[in-house]
Amino acid sequence: MKSADRLRRRIVAAGVLLIAACIGSAGYDGWRLHQQIMLANERELGNLAKALAEQSLRSMQAVDVVLRDTASWYGAARGDFGPGEVSPGLTSRTVGVPQVSVLTIVDAHGMQRHRSRDTGGPLSDVSDRPYFTAQRDSRDTGLFISEPMNTRTEGMPGLVVSRRIDGPNGAFAGVVTAIVTLQHLEGMYSAIQLGKGSSLLLTLSDGTLVVRQPGPTDPEKKLSFPELAALKEGGKVARAINPMDGRPKLIAAVGVGKRPLILAIMRDEEEALRPWYDEMWSSGIRTVLLILLVVLTIVGLLRQLRRQERGELALRQSEERYAMAMEAANEGHAEWNVAEDTVFVSDKWRALHGVDASVPLGTSADVLRHVHLHPDDAPHAKAAIDDHLAGRTHAVELEYRVRHAGGDWRWIHARGRCVRDEAGVALRLFGAATDVSDRKLAEADKARLEARLQQTQRLEALGTLSGGIAHDFNNILGAILGFGEMAQQQAEAGSAMRRHIDRVMQAGARARLLVRRILDFSRSGIAERVPVNMQALVEEVIAMLVPTLPPGLRVDARLQSGSAAVVGDGTQLYQVVMNLCTNAVQAMGEEGVVSLRLDRVDITEKRALLHGDIAAGSYVRLDVGDTGPGIPPEVLQRMFDPFFTTKKVGEGTGLGLSVVHGIVADIGGAIDVATGNGQPTVVSVWLPVLQGQAAEGGPEQAPLDTVPGCPRGNGEVVMIVDDEQPLLELAEELLASLGYEPVGFGTSERALAAFEADPQRFDAVLTDEMLPGMPGSELARLLRSRRPALPVALVSGNVNVALEQRARDAGVAAVLHKPLGLQELAECLARILAARRPD
Repeated sequence: MKSADRLRRRIVAAGVLLIAACIGSAGYDGWRLHQQIMLANERELGNLAKALAEQSLRSMQAVDVVLRDTASWYGAARGDFGPGEVSPGLTSRTVGVPQVSVLTIVDAHGMQRHRSRDTGGPLSDVSDRPYFTAQRDSRDTGLFISEPMNTRTEGMPGLVVSRRIDGPNGAFAGVVTAIVTLQHLEGMYSAIQLGKGSSLLLTLSDGTLVVRQPGPTDPEKKLSFPELAALKEGGKVARAINPMDGRPKLIAAVGVGKRPLILAIMRDEEEALRPWYDEMWSSGIRTVLLILLVVLTIVGLLRQLRRQERGELALRQSEERYAMAMEAANEGHAEWNVAEDTVFVSDKWRALHGVDASVPLGTSADVLRHVHLHPDDAPHAKAAIDDHLAGRTHAVELEYRVRHAGGDWRWIHARGRCVRDEAGVALRLFGAATDVSDRKLAEADKARLEARLQQTQRLEALGTLSGGIAHDFNNILGAILGFGEMAQQQAEAGSAMRRHIDRVMQAGARARLLVRRILDFSRSGIAERVPVNMQALVEEVIAMLVPTLPPGLRVDARLQSGSAAVVGDGTQLYQVVMNLCTNAVQAMGEEGVVSLRLDRVDITEKRALLHGDIAAGSYVRLDVGDTGPGIPPEVLQRMFDPFFTTKKVGEGTGLGLSVVHGIVADIGGAIDVATGNGQPTVVSVWLPVLQGQAAEGGPEQAPLDTVPGCPRGNGEVVMIVDDEQPLLELAEELLASLGYEPVGFGTSERALAAFEADPQRFDAVLTDEMLPGMPGSELARLLRSRRPALPVALVSGNVNVALEQRARDAGVAAVLHKPLGLQELAECLARILAARRPD
């Protein structure tokens, strides 16, 4: 089998060499013939162009001699001519110069004065002609040749060749012109045999066509060949496209002495190479016939050899090639000859592994040297290949990272399989590879989004739980603070009982503040939203913070947001900034720097942050940094959880950052945290900017003085509805102490039945929202449907946007927060009763 393979390779190699020799010989002969024909054409065109240029130069020199002589004669003796003497003098100078059709004298004002012969037309004003203005404006113009034009002197196409006439004192005295008709030039060149497919062009120095032969020249059609100027400077025959017929031409361009003229000979390239085309057809047919003969001979020999090799080996090799081709389809593939340690890789495989096409990859050592595997993946990849070569695995399938020239890492998924001999020894390893970086990136993004989703769901669940707990706790606090306030009013000032009750009320106030913080975290609170100027607000925080800092701490602020406004509650935003600054101070101890950066940033695309996403738009970004030790990873994941704190027992509630998170998320913002790696900790708060609105300077301050005493009633009957019996009793006690007649009900159904029995009995209604069976807002809607002018106040420990909307829809006059204070309750009832309309 090995001898048959060697014989087959020799036959194929001999046939390939013979075919290559035939093709190379035919190609060399064709190239040499092409060079010879092109050289002959170049020589012919160049010589012809030079000869015709010399002829044209002599013709123009004769015209120039006449012009020089005439200008000198007329300019020197201009005032001594008698009547009728100039024209005969002009006529005598054109004798023997057939190319000059008419010789004309033009005065300094552009008016023709004398002609060498009568053309039948009147003398014309040529002051607008370019040749006149050029000669008038410069003494150095010399010989001027105009563009082809229909001359006013003869009324036929031609060139106007002119020279300046200077008077005795050197001043401009006029122009002498000679008309060279295009008909004369065409006749001069028509006698020349240019050959088939050839043509002659006479142009000005800028490529403007003067004469084309064969074919008449129409001066009205302004044809231009600007490339002739470059060809003339090169002095060689070049190939260009004729703009008149769009066909490739061989062009030889020669300047006509120092005159502003170019003479070019063009020959159709196809016509010039006609002998070469004919010879190449003949040579090609001979070469193809010879190649077919060689191929048929090789095929016959190989078929004879293949008859001796049919059997199991041929079938197995065919199956191997088919299997390998299917595995490597549309992927980068490689082959490693294990016995000879030679490697073949496809271009796709090189591109996937970041190896340039010029880098040799002939052996396995070359591959290891030029393919940069990730240090974490190299041992795993080597172990997988070694296991497969040793026969311990059926195939190789692994994923690894490779570094490209730009420094980025790409994920590669590779699979391969060995071809083995009868003894199981690995002979060749075939492999296929594909880029799975996008899948890996998508998996990483999915994992990150799932982690963020879990964190968001956890915070939402904690917020919901906290809101529910706070609502129930509000009911308990309502009774404690309400009865405590009544007891406080009745206790004698300075007594031990009064001191004990005062301590109870202080603890209750702290508990109420804690509930409010829980509600802020759960976003169950409701606040009026107005435009707030963040720069003014942060400046106010700094003014409050700096005096309280220890001597070793300082604030470094750079506020550049200008008038940018954020829609929110000023007090809540003040709380956000103050909480972040307080945490930064507490993270540093006695020494450090609190840095505040406030900027307006425009985002062009969606961006994912540590807590929340921000869409494209304008934002105010507040960065609060500290020079402390940084945040550990385990703390970073839980720092915004409610009741999570790293402080000692009694030093913090763990709600500060939770409230920050709730407020920022509620107004559509997001939070990012950068920490670790030796860098300062920076908490970034992104808040959406309100466009085109005036902003408040900071949080609204509570008035320093209050009106002493509470508004009192005049025996008005107030319906009270609450399912919490202590709160119901408290409300009845409070209203009775304020001069109202309270009527309490434990359910909305009983209250509705009592109202339907006597709708005019009640002057106002005070109802809780969270009632079994029917919520307070629905009860208010039913009561006002029967008596529209009835004032209703709604009470809840969980006031949010949805509740506010339901209350407005039901016609509720006021919404109060639990727990209720006596002053707040008295003012609310007085206000809604004063605003009621008569039924």
